[in-house]
Amino acid sequence: MKKSALCLLLCLLLALPCLSVAEQSRQVNRSCRIYFANGTELASRLNDGRLLTEVNGAEAVEHTFYIDPNGQTVDAVCVQYGEHILPYVVQAQDAQGDWQQIGAYTGDYAQGYAAFPARSQRFRLVFARDGEKLPLSLRQINVFTPGDTPAIEAREWQPSCEKADLLLIVAHPDDELLWFGGALPTYAGERGMAVQVMYMACNSYLRRLELLCGLWECGVRSYPDIGTFSDGRNNDMNGAYARWGRENTYTRIVRAIRRYQPEVILTQDVKGEYGHTQHLVVSDAVYTAAVELAADASYDPQSAQEYGVWQVKKLYRHLGSQPTTVMDWSQPLSAFGGDTGFQVARRAFAWHESQTKDDRWQVAYKGSRFDSTLYTLVFSTVGEDEAGNDFFEHIEK
Repeated sequence: MKKSALCLLLCLLLALPCLSVAEQSRQVNRSCRIYFANGTELASRLNDGRLLTEVNGAEAVEHTFYIDPNGQTVDAVCVQYGEHILPYVVQAQDAQGDWQQIGAYTGDYAQGYAAFPARSQRFRLVFARDGEKLPLSLRQINVFTPGDTPAIEAREWQPSCEKADLLLIVAHPDDELLWFGGALPTYAGERGMAVQVMYMACNSYLRRLELLCGLWECGVRSYPDIGTFSDGRNNDMNGAYARWGRENTYTRIVRAIRRYQPEVILTQDVKGEYGHTQHLVVSDAVYTAAVELAADASYDPQSAQEYGVWQVKKLYRHLGSQPTTVMDWSQPLSAFGGDTGFQVARRAFAWHESQTKDDRWQVAYKGSRFDSTLYTLVFSTVGEDEAGNDFFEHIEK
């Protein structure tokens, strides 16, 4: 009996090297050729790993890019767009040399992911929309190997939340990281809640890509609500309201609250963090008007009819003179391999390459002037916080 058991154990140990190990997908576009039909190489601009470079196509019915994996087996691409977004199909040649569709991206997101049957020969992406002559802007084409675990750069965005747990409303891209620290990694990535992020102003297509990369790093998978209000500084809050239009501001936020139906809203400091007047407007509009108006069917009847009215349960502002809530972003998060919320947020902020050149800005750590762990509960239908360490205290989840 002992001899039989020993033999069985030895057989199992010898078999271990043969057991398959789950392989993670890898981004390999830097070792691929990307080129036009005439042979013009685009590697230096479309697979250099940087969002700052761009290829612009003049108006055309179709825009075609060829990709040669150089013998590597690949099964997905993710296109990072600039200003102009077009859907695309993935095509490969059959035995007769005819191009056949093997995959497609049909959305309007600024990052467009498409999977297809694994292949190691060249294929092409054909961008077009309904036979119209339209321009196209590309900043990167990322190419991926097969794997059980997708690469972090393979961003297959889900639609914006139909029903959000948490709605974070900020003025600009990177505000969601600088002032709110580990909130997104903790609630979206670690706790798996439905988190919707909303930006009022984003006037740069580069910053749009940067914010998408940062959100994905934090575990957010619902495509953000990206506004087009103009970005700029004014002398005071009245000037900032005049820039956006007070009613336009209220209506924009009210419609978002009704559309996403959040249980909890987070927004910016009553003093606008460092006094940025558009931060002030966002904080003021959400607190003094939008939360109440979203529950009033007589305000903006069109969105009331489309989405229904909505009463949020809790509203928190960042900071405040006497914060009611202290969050701990220093706890290890299993969803991020033990990294803390602070660490994930800082890594996400690094995607904001256009902003990180200014050393003044970094994710606000505990005890700093703009401490991202401090919040004030300024509205609640479920009572005051007691423990004061969870935005969802007194809300069943």
